[in-house]
Amino acid sequence: MAGVKTFRSYAISNFASLAITIELFWWIGLHTAKTFCLFGFGSVEVAHHRSEFLIFIPSRRGICGGSTESEKLCYTGKIMPDMDVIIIGAGVAGLTCGCLLAQKGLKVLIVEKNQKIGGCCSSFRKEGFSFDLSVQSLGECQEGGRIWNFLKKFDLLDQIRFISLEPAREYHFPDQKIVQSSQLETHIENLSRLFSKEREGIEKVYDVLRKIFDEFSKIPSSFNWFDPSSFSSQFPFLSKYKDKTFGQLLNEHLSHPFLKTILSIRSSYGLLPPEEVSVAGMAGIEMSYFNHGVSCVEEKVEELPLKMGGVFERMNGKIFLEQEVEKIMTEQKRAIGIKLKSGQEFTGKVIVSNIDAQRTFSTLLGEDQIPSGFRSKLKGMRPSLSYFILYLGIDGELEELSVSNNEVFFDDQLSEEYQALYENRIPNGAPFYLLAPSRVNPSHAPEGKSTLCLSMKAPYHFSRGWDQKVIDDLSQYLILKASVLVPDLNKRILVRAEATPKTIEKWTGNFQGAAYGWAQIPGQSGILRLQRTTPIPNLFLTGHWTSPGGGIAAVVASGELTAEAIWSKFERGEF
Repeated sequence: MAGVKTFRSYAISNFASLAITIELFWWIGLHTAKTFCLFGFGSVEVAHHRSEFLIFIPSRRGICGGSTESEKLCYTGKIMPDMDVIIIGAGVAGLTCGCLLAQKGLKVLIVEKNQKIGGCCSSFRKEGFSFDLSVQSLGECQEGGRIWNFLKKFDLLDQIRFISLEPAREYHFPDQKIVQSSQLETHIENLSRLFSKEREGIEKVYDVLRKIFDEFSKIPSSFNWFDPSSFSSQFPFLSKYKDKTFGQLLNEHLSHPFLKTILSIRSSYGLLPPEEVSVAGMAGIEMSYFNHGVSCVEEKVEELPLKMGGVFERMNGKIFLEQEVEKIMTEQKRAIGIKLKSGQEFTGKVIVSNIDAQRTFSTLLGEDQIPSGFRSKLKGMRPSLSYFILYLGIDGELEELSVSNNEVFFDDQLSEEYQALYENRIPNGAPFYLLAPSRVNPSHAPEGKSTLCLSMKAPYHFSRGWDQKVIDDLSQYLILKASVLVPDLNKRILVRAEATPKTIEKWTGNFQGAAYGWAQIPGQSGILRLQRTTPIPNLFLTGHWTSPGGGIAAVVASGELTAEAIWSKFERGEF
C-alpha cells in the first residue's frame, strides 16, 4: 500500500469493560490527528505522541453506547513497543548481550552503523592478503575460558577453531630477548630463573592479580556498589587495591629495575605506564591471557562476531546494518526508543548502548537529559590513547621470526614514551609491535607470501589532519626499525594499508580513536568504571566503556553482565 511505513499494535482501554487490540497502519508523516476506517466503527480519528495515543470513535447505539450519531467517545492507549531490547552497536559486547537475551525469548534488535558487524573485531582483504583490523590475539578461548564457555553455550565450538600461541610473545631489547609463555606457572618459573632472588616477589605479584581477577569475575550484575562494608568483606583484594597502581604493587614486592620493566610491558595493552595503570585493570589484562592461554582465530578474527551474529539471527534476533542512530528517544526522562538518521523510529522496553559513552550521553541523549553530577563525571573522565597501524603484505616467508607476536624496545625506560605521548608527540626511538599473523595463520597470505602488522601508540592530536605525509613518515619509521628483524623489508613490500586514530574513530565511533574505552587508571577501572546501569531509566551500557574494560574477553564479560542485569528486571516484571 503506497505511503505505508510499518504497522504497530495498540492496546486501547478507557472503561474497565473495554479492552481491545487493533492493528493500525502507521503512515509516513503522521504527526497530528488522522482519519481511518476501523472495522464496524466507521470513521475514527487518531492522535498520537510516541508511546501514547488518543482514538476518537463515533458513538453508535448498540456498539459504543451514547445518545446521538455525532457524539464521539475518546479512548486512551499505549503504543506497544516494537522490541523488547534495542542494542546500539554490533560489537562483540552487543552481540553477546543480544544472543543471551534472544535466547530467553525476548525480541531483540541490534543496529549497526557499519556495513558489517564486529566493531574492532573485524577483518579486511587487499589484493589477496587478509588483515585483522586491530584484534590479533585473544585470551580465554581455550577450554574453561569465558569465550570458550560462551561458544559452548551456543553450540559454536565446532564452527570456530583457535590456534594456541605458545610462547605468547617475544620482547626484544637492545642487548637481550625475553620470551613470555602463555602459561602462568611457566612464565613465573622463567622469570625466577632470570631473577632468582625475586621469586617470592614475583609469585606475590601474580597471586594478587589472580585474586583480584577471580573476585571481579564473581561480582553479580546486581551488586550494590555503594555498600562499603559488604564490599570489603566479600571482595577484600578488590577493596584493598581499588585505588592503587600496578607500579605501586611492583614496588611492594620487587626490587630489580629490569624485572619491574618486564612485568610492566603488558601495561601497554592498556596504553598506560605502570605508574598509572590500576592494579584492577592490570589484573584483567594479564589474567585473561594466563588463565586460559593466548590464541588467535583460525583464518580471520571476524569469524567470531560473524558466528555470533548468525546464532543471534537464528534465535529471531534482528540486525540492521548501515543504519546509524541519531537519537535515543526519551519520555518523562526514560529511554523509550531510537531514531535513525534515515528518520525511522523504533521503540523498545530497554535500550542498550554498545558504543562510545561520550557520544551516547552527549549526542544521542543530549546533555539536558542527564543529571548534572553524572554530566560532570563524564567530562572529567579520560579516554585511552590510540594506535597507528601499518598493514603489510610482503614477498617471501618469515622464517626470521621465531614467534608471531613481537614487541621491540630501544631502552628499558617505558614511562618516558608516555611523557611524549601526553604532549601529542611520538618520541624518537618509540617502541613498536611487530606481528606476523600469516606465520600461524597461513590463509592470511597467498602461497610464498606473508603478512606483517606494525603498530605503535599514537595520540589523537599528534596530527591535525593525519595527512598522507604524516602517515608516510610514520610508516617509514616502522619499516626501517622492523628491518632489524625482517631483513630487506622495504624491498619485499607488495601491499600496504594504514590505520590512524582518526581511522579507528571513524570505524568504531570511539572518542578520539580510543582503543580501550576509558583509560584504566584507578579512578576509572574495576568497580569505579561506569556502571552498566545509567541515570536514565531503561538505558544500559555494555562494552569497554563499562566494566570490566577493554579486550575481547572483557567485553564478552560485559555483554554477559548487562544481559543478566536486564533479564533479572524482565523476570521481576519491571518492564
